[in-house]
Amino acid sequence: MPFPSRRAGLPARLALIAALIGFCALIGCERVGEPTPKGATETPVADAEHALFDAGNLAARDAPRSAPAAPPPAPAPAQQTTLAGAVATRAEVQAASARFVAARHDLVVVTAAAAVERAWKAAETACLAAGCELLASSVARDHERSPAAAFLDARLPPAAVAPFLERLGGLGRIGRHGTAAEDKTAEVVDVEARLKNMAEFRDNLRKLMATPGARLKDLIEVERELTRVQSELDSLATRRKVLAGETEKVRVTVAFSARPAVLEAGMWLPVKSAVLRAGHVLAASVASLIGLAIAVLPWALALLAAGLGARTMRRRRATA
Repeated sequence: MPFPSRRAGLPARLALIAALIGFCALIGCERVGEPTPKGATETPVADAEHALFDAGNLAARDAPRSAPAAPPPAPAPAQQTTLAGAVATRAEVQAASARFVAARHDLVVVTAAAAVERAWKAAETACLAAGCELLASSVARDHERSPAAAFLDARLPPAAVAPFLERLGGLGRIGRHGTAAEDKTAEVVDVEARLKNMAEFRDNLRKLMATPGARLKDLIEVERELTRVQSELDSLATRRKVLAGETEKVRVTVAFSARPAVLEAGMWLPVKSAVLRAGHVLAASVASLIGLAIAVLPWALALLAAGLGARTMRRRRATA
């Protein structure tokens, strides 16, 4: 069989090469569409992606088992604010429900006549040592007309009242002990409210005084009102201070008296006084009689003269 010429066989060769290329391309497309076998080796990029994916799944699976239980969440700021507000409201309610009471103790301590002044001095010293506010203190010493007596009036802190009363019991016999209490809550609340309102009013007046461009007449009126408000504020502050002294401390009054004796020195004093005053009483009686005589004498002389004149006239008529 004769071979074609070299020029004539060139197209056939090109066709054969094209056929082989198309066959190889077809086989490669089929292999791409098929799944990768189990033991097949993938590209490095695919291996890295699969490794990351598997590691993420493993961490997600093992996390609940190995991680410790999370602590309970902290309260939200809103809840903390609400709790603080509730505590503040409770404190305000307790402060509003507080009572202001003026308490008082009245005592009479009976001792021997010679020990009255000593007991009074000891009570005064104990009172000052307890931090009391001494309001009044006096003593009347023993003399022939009346036995000794003393008096003490003070305000003490509530914690010092019981020890002071116990000390008084050691100075003599408690002849009388009375207690009293007066509720001054309404008065205290009223004074405090007026103080707050007047203070705000004063501040507003001061702001008006500082207003630029104000008229002189308005400034004079504001100044006059500011003076009045400040005076009332001072008066209210003084009243509140007095109320604080009455309600924050306890008032204690103590009267010291001598124990009465059956035959005391002044028992016959009225008889002695009457004997000594006898001369004075007699002299006073004589003086009263003299005064009466002087007062009656002019009228007696006038009546005597009138009687003599009437008798003389009757005699003349009888002789005529």
